[in-house]
Amino acid sequence: MRFFLVFFCFFLFVKCTYKKSNKFKNYLIGEWRIDNPTLQSFIRFDENGKTTYYFNRYSYQLDSLAQIGKWSLDEIRKGRDIDTFMVTIDKQPKKTIFQFLPLDNDRIKVIDEGGQTFFTRIKKK
Repeated sequence: MRFFLVFFCFFLFVKCTYKKSNKFKNYLIGEWRIDNPTLQSFIRFDENGKTTYYFNRYSYQLDSLAQIGKWSLDEIRKGRDIDTFMVTIDKQPKKTIFQFLPLDNDRIKVIDEGGQTFFTRIKKK
């Protein structure tokens, strides 16, 4: 009986985590403007795990001079009001782990070792 109870609890935990993970991945896919104080850069998250970082609006519009990398959702940390999603972006010169806090459908607060910034979703016309 204990084995069944432990197995059932584990199954529920995995199922809930998988559902949150899929929901966040679908939420993140798309193009985002990074609200930097000095320059406006952009990032694109593809569903296959590819990420493209553009240094400024000019390179974004021309789809050139981009830095290509990979992204993956590593961990979901349960919060009181908002869950924190730990995302690794692997691009040169190193891997960086970011904490993503979804604020609403079109805005994310992103925290890394350098501080925090906001991403705003770019809506296609």
